[in-house]
Amino acid sequence: MSQNILIIGATGRVGVELARLLTEEGETVRAATRSPSTASARLPCFAESVEFDFDRPETFAPALKGVAKVFLIARPGDNHADKVAMPFIDMAKKEGVRLIVNLTAMGVERDDSFTLRLLEKYVEASGIPYVHLRPNWFMQNFNSGPMLADIRATGGLHLPASDAKLSFIDVRDIAAVSSAALTEPRHVGNAYTLTGGDALDHYEVVSILSRTAGKTITYVPLSEEVACAALNKAGVAGDLIERWRKFYRIVRQGLCASVTHDAESVLGRPTIAFEQYARDHAASWM
Repeated sequence: MSQNILIIGATGRVGVELARLLTEEGETVRAATRSPSTASARLPCFAESVEFDFDRPETFAPALKGVAKVFLIARPGDNHADKVAMPFIDMAKKEGVRLIVNLTAMGVERDDSFTLRLLEKYVEASGIPYVHLRPNWFMQNFNSGPMLADIRATGGLHLPASDAKLSFIDVRDIAAVSSAALTEPRHVGNAYTLTGGDALDHYEVVSILSRTAGKTITYVPLSEEVACAALNKAGVAGDLIERWRKFYRIVRQGLCASVTHDAESVLGRPTIAFEQYARDHAASWM
């Protein structure tokens, strides 16, 4: 039976793919976005767009009206994502939401003071049934944002990752797991760590990208000091630089290298390999 599902972050990489999957499955999707008038171009034609902004609590109740389930992703890169999202969770409980599928990040359970773990604990304490999804770094980071800009401008990646490995996961798999979590009751109360099937270092990443793009793409490992100085020169805010610094320290410690089978178990199939991701997006690096 189709039920109203509210997708927070509906125009983001996971949200767009999730909206597509759910509408194809016959679910009624409500896409939360700050700009409903411009969101329709990125969303499936049967998805309803509704105004939503974490900084404007007056948008919460209208967005939640009649909603049975919520896909929640707190603002990426926000050092206070838990505090921003807590009033929304309170409103979701008041409006009778019966499930929250909460997208956080791999490893948050290791630190109860981390903002995304605080958010998980708040969801748990709310009494609303939940599923936590904890993905590793997205494969799609390489064909969008700063990494793609770096490749296009310099022909390479410049990162303070040393030779550490990461078990990158494709956004399409994250969305597929999210769809299952929203529509299959067996997942309620679980926390899934989502990774791809292999761990790669950035030398291996650029080797694969080079083969698929038909040109040489290099990887230049930077020291933490050089990388942060470059961000500072580019005008990136100090708190974001510090967050980025901590992320890459975690990477260099090897804490993003483990491979889990949670996504495979939920989906009943292997996850998308990095080679397949690269072939699908090869035009981005040509």
